[in-house]
Amino acid sequence: MILVLAAGVFTGIMTDSGMIKDMADAALAVVPDSMGNPIPLVTAVLALPLGFFMSNDGYWFGVVPVLTESAAHYGIDANQIARAGAIGRILHMMGPTSAPLWVLLGLVKAELGDFQKHALRWGVPVSLAYIAFAVLTGAVTVS
Repeated sequence: MILVLAAGVFTGIMTDSGMIKDMADAALAVVPDSMGNPIPLVTAVLALPLGFFMSNDGYWFGVVPVLTESAAHYGIDANQIARAGAIGRILHMMGPTSAPLWVLLGLVKAELGDFQKHALRWGVPVSLAYIAFAVLTGAVTVS
């Protein structure tokens, strides 16, 4: 309950203070106008490493709002960015910031590196296939 309240406060401060808009404007300053339309695809690809290394809160309340605001400058709906951002959640459960993974590894007495060697061998191709499927079905647009 406290986590949800804190996340709401964090998001409110970031939005109402204009920080998200300013960060999006800074990101857009380095992106050529011709590269604006594939932001959902870029978001899906970025979601994989960011989802692996970042906590859920940092990703969803820090990164995704900035990408959503950036995409809005090109007329891209926030739903596109949300769908693209969710793709990275596949690898999140294999990353070092996943608390349930640490519990599981402790119960089975396994090492994180050993688990990741096997899991990422399957997780990365499945994630890339998921991106391709999302593009083919139009859930994530390229142009």
